[in-house]
Amino acid sequence: MQGAHGGNAAGIFWEIGGDVLRFPAWWYGKGLLHAAQSCLQFVRGYARSIGVMVWAKNIFVPMFGRYDWQSRIISVFVRLANVIARGFVTIIVAVIVMAIFALYVALPIVAGAFTLFHSVSLFDV
Repeated sequence: MQGAHGGNAAGIFWEIGGDVLRFPAWWYGKGLLHAAQSCLQFVRGYARSIGVMVWAKNIFVPMFGRYDWQSRIISVFVRLANVIARGFVTIIVAVIVMAIFALYVALPIVAGAFTLFHSVSLFDV
């Protein structure tokens, strides 16, 4: 039986079947690696965008060009508070991203378990 594009209808079923069989290997192989790299890149980009390292590198540099001892003490505490707060926010974002990554890992397993559960209950008469 020829398809509309000159292909074989059986070939289409083989292709779809092969995709279904290759899916777990891709999801937990290249897909998992890509997802992990994307998550790591997102957290690094977020930390870079809020400037955690910039505040940490300049922690002992006086603010506003004031070099008296009171300004130096105030600037150290202000920058230390900023580093702590921005670091805490970065940690929260990293935890959320790790939770999303865990959902990525668990999604096919949960979907397979639900499919199996419901397919068994179909035949339970």
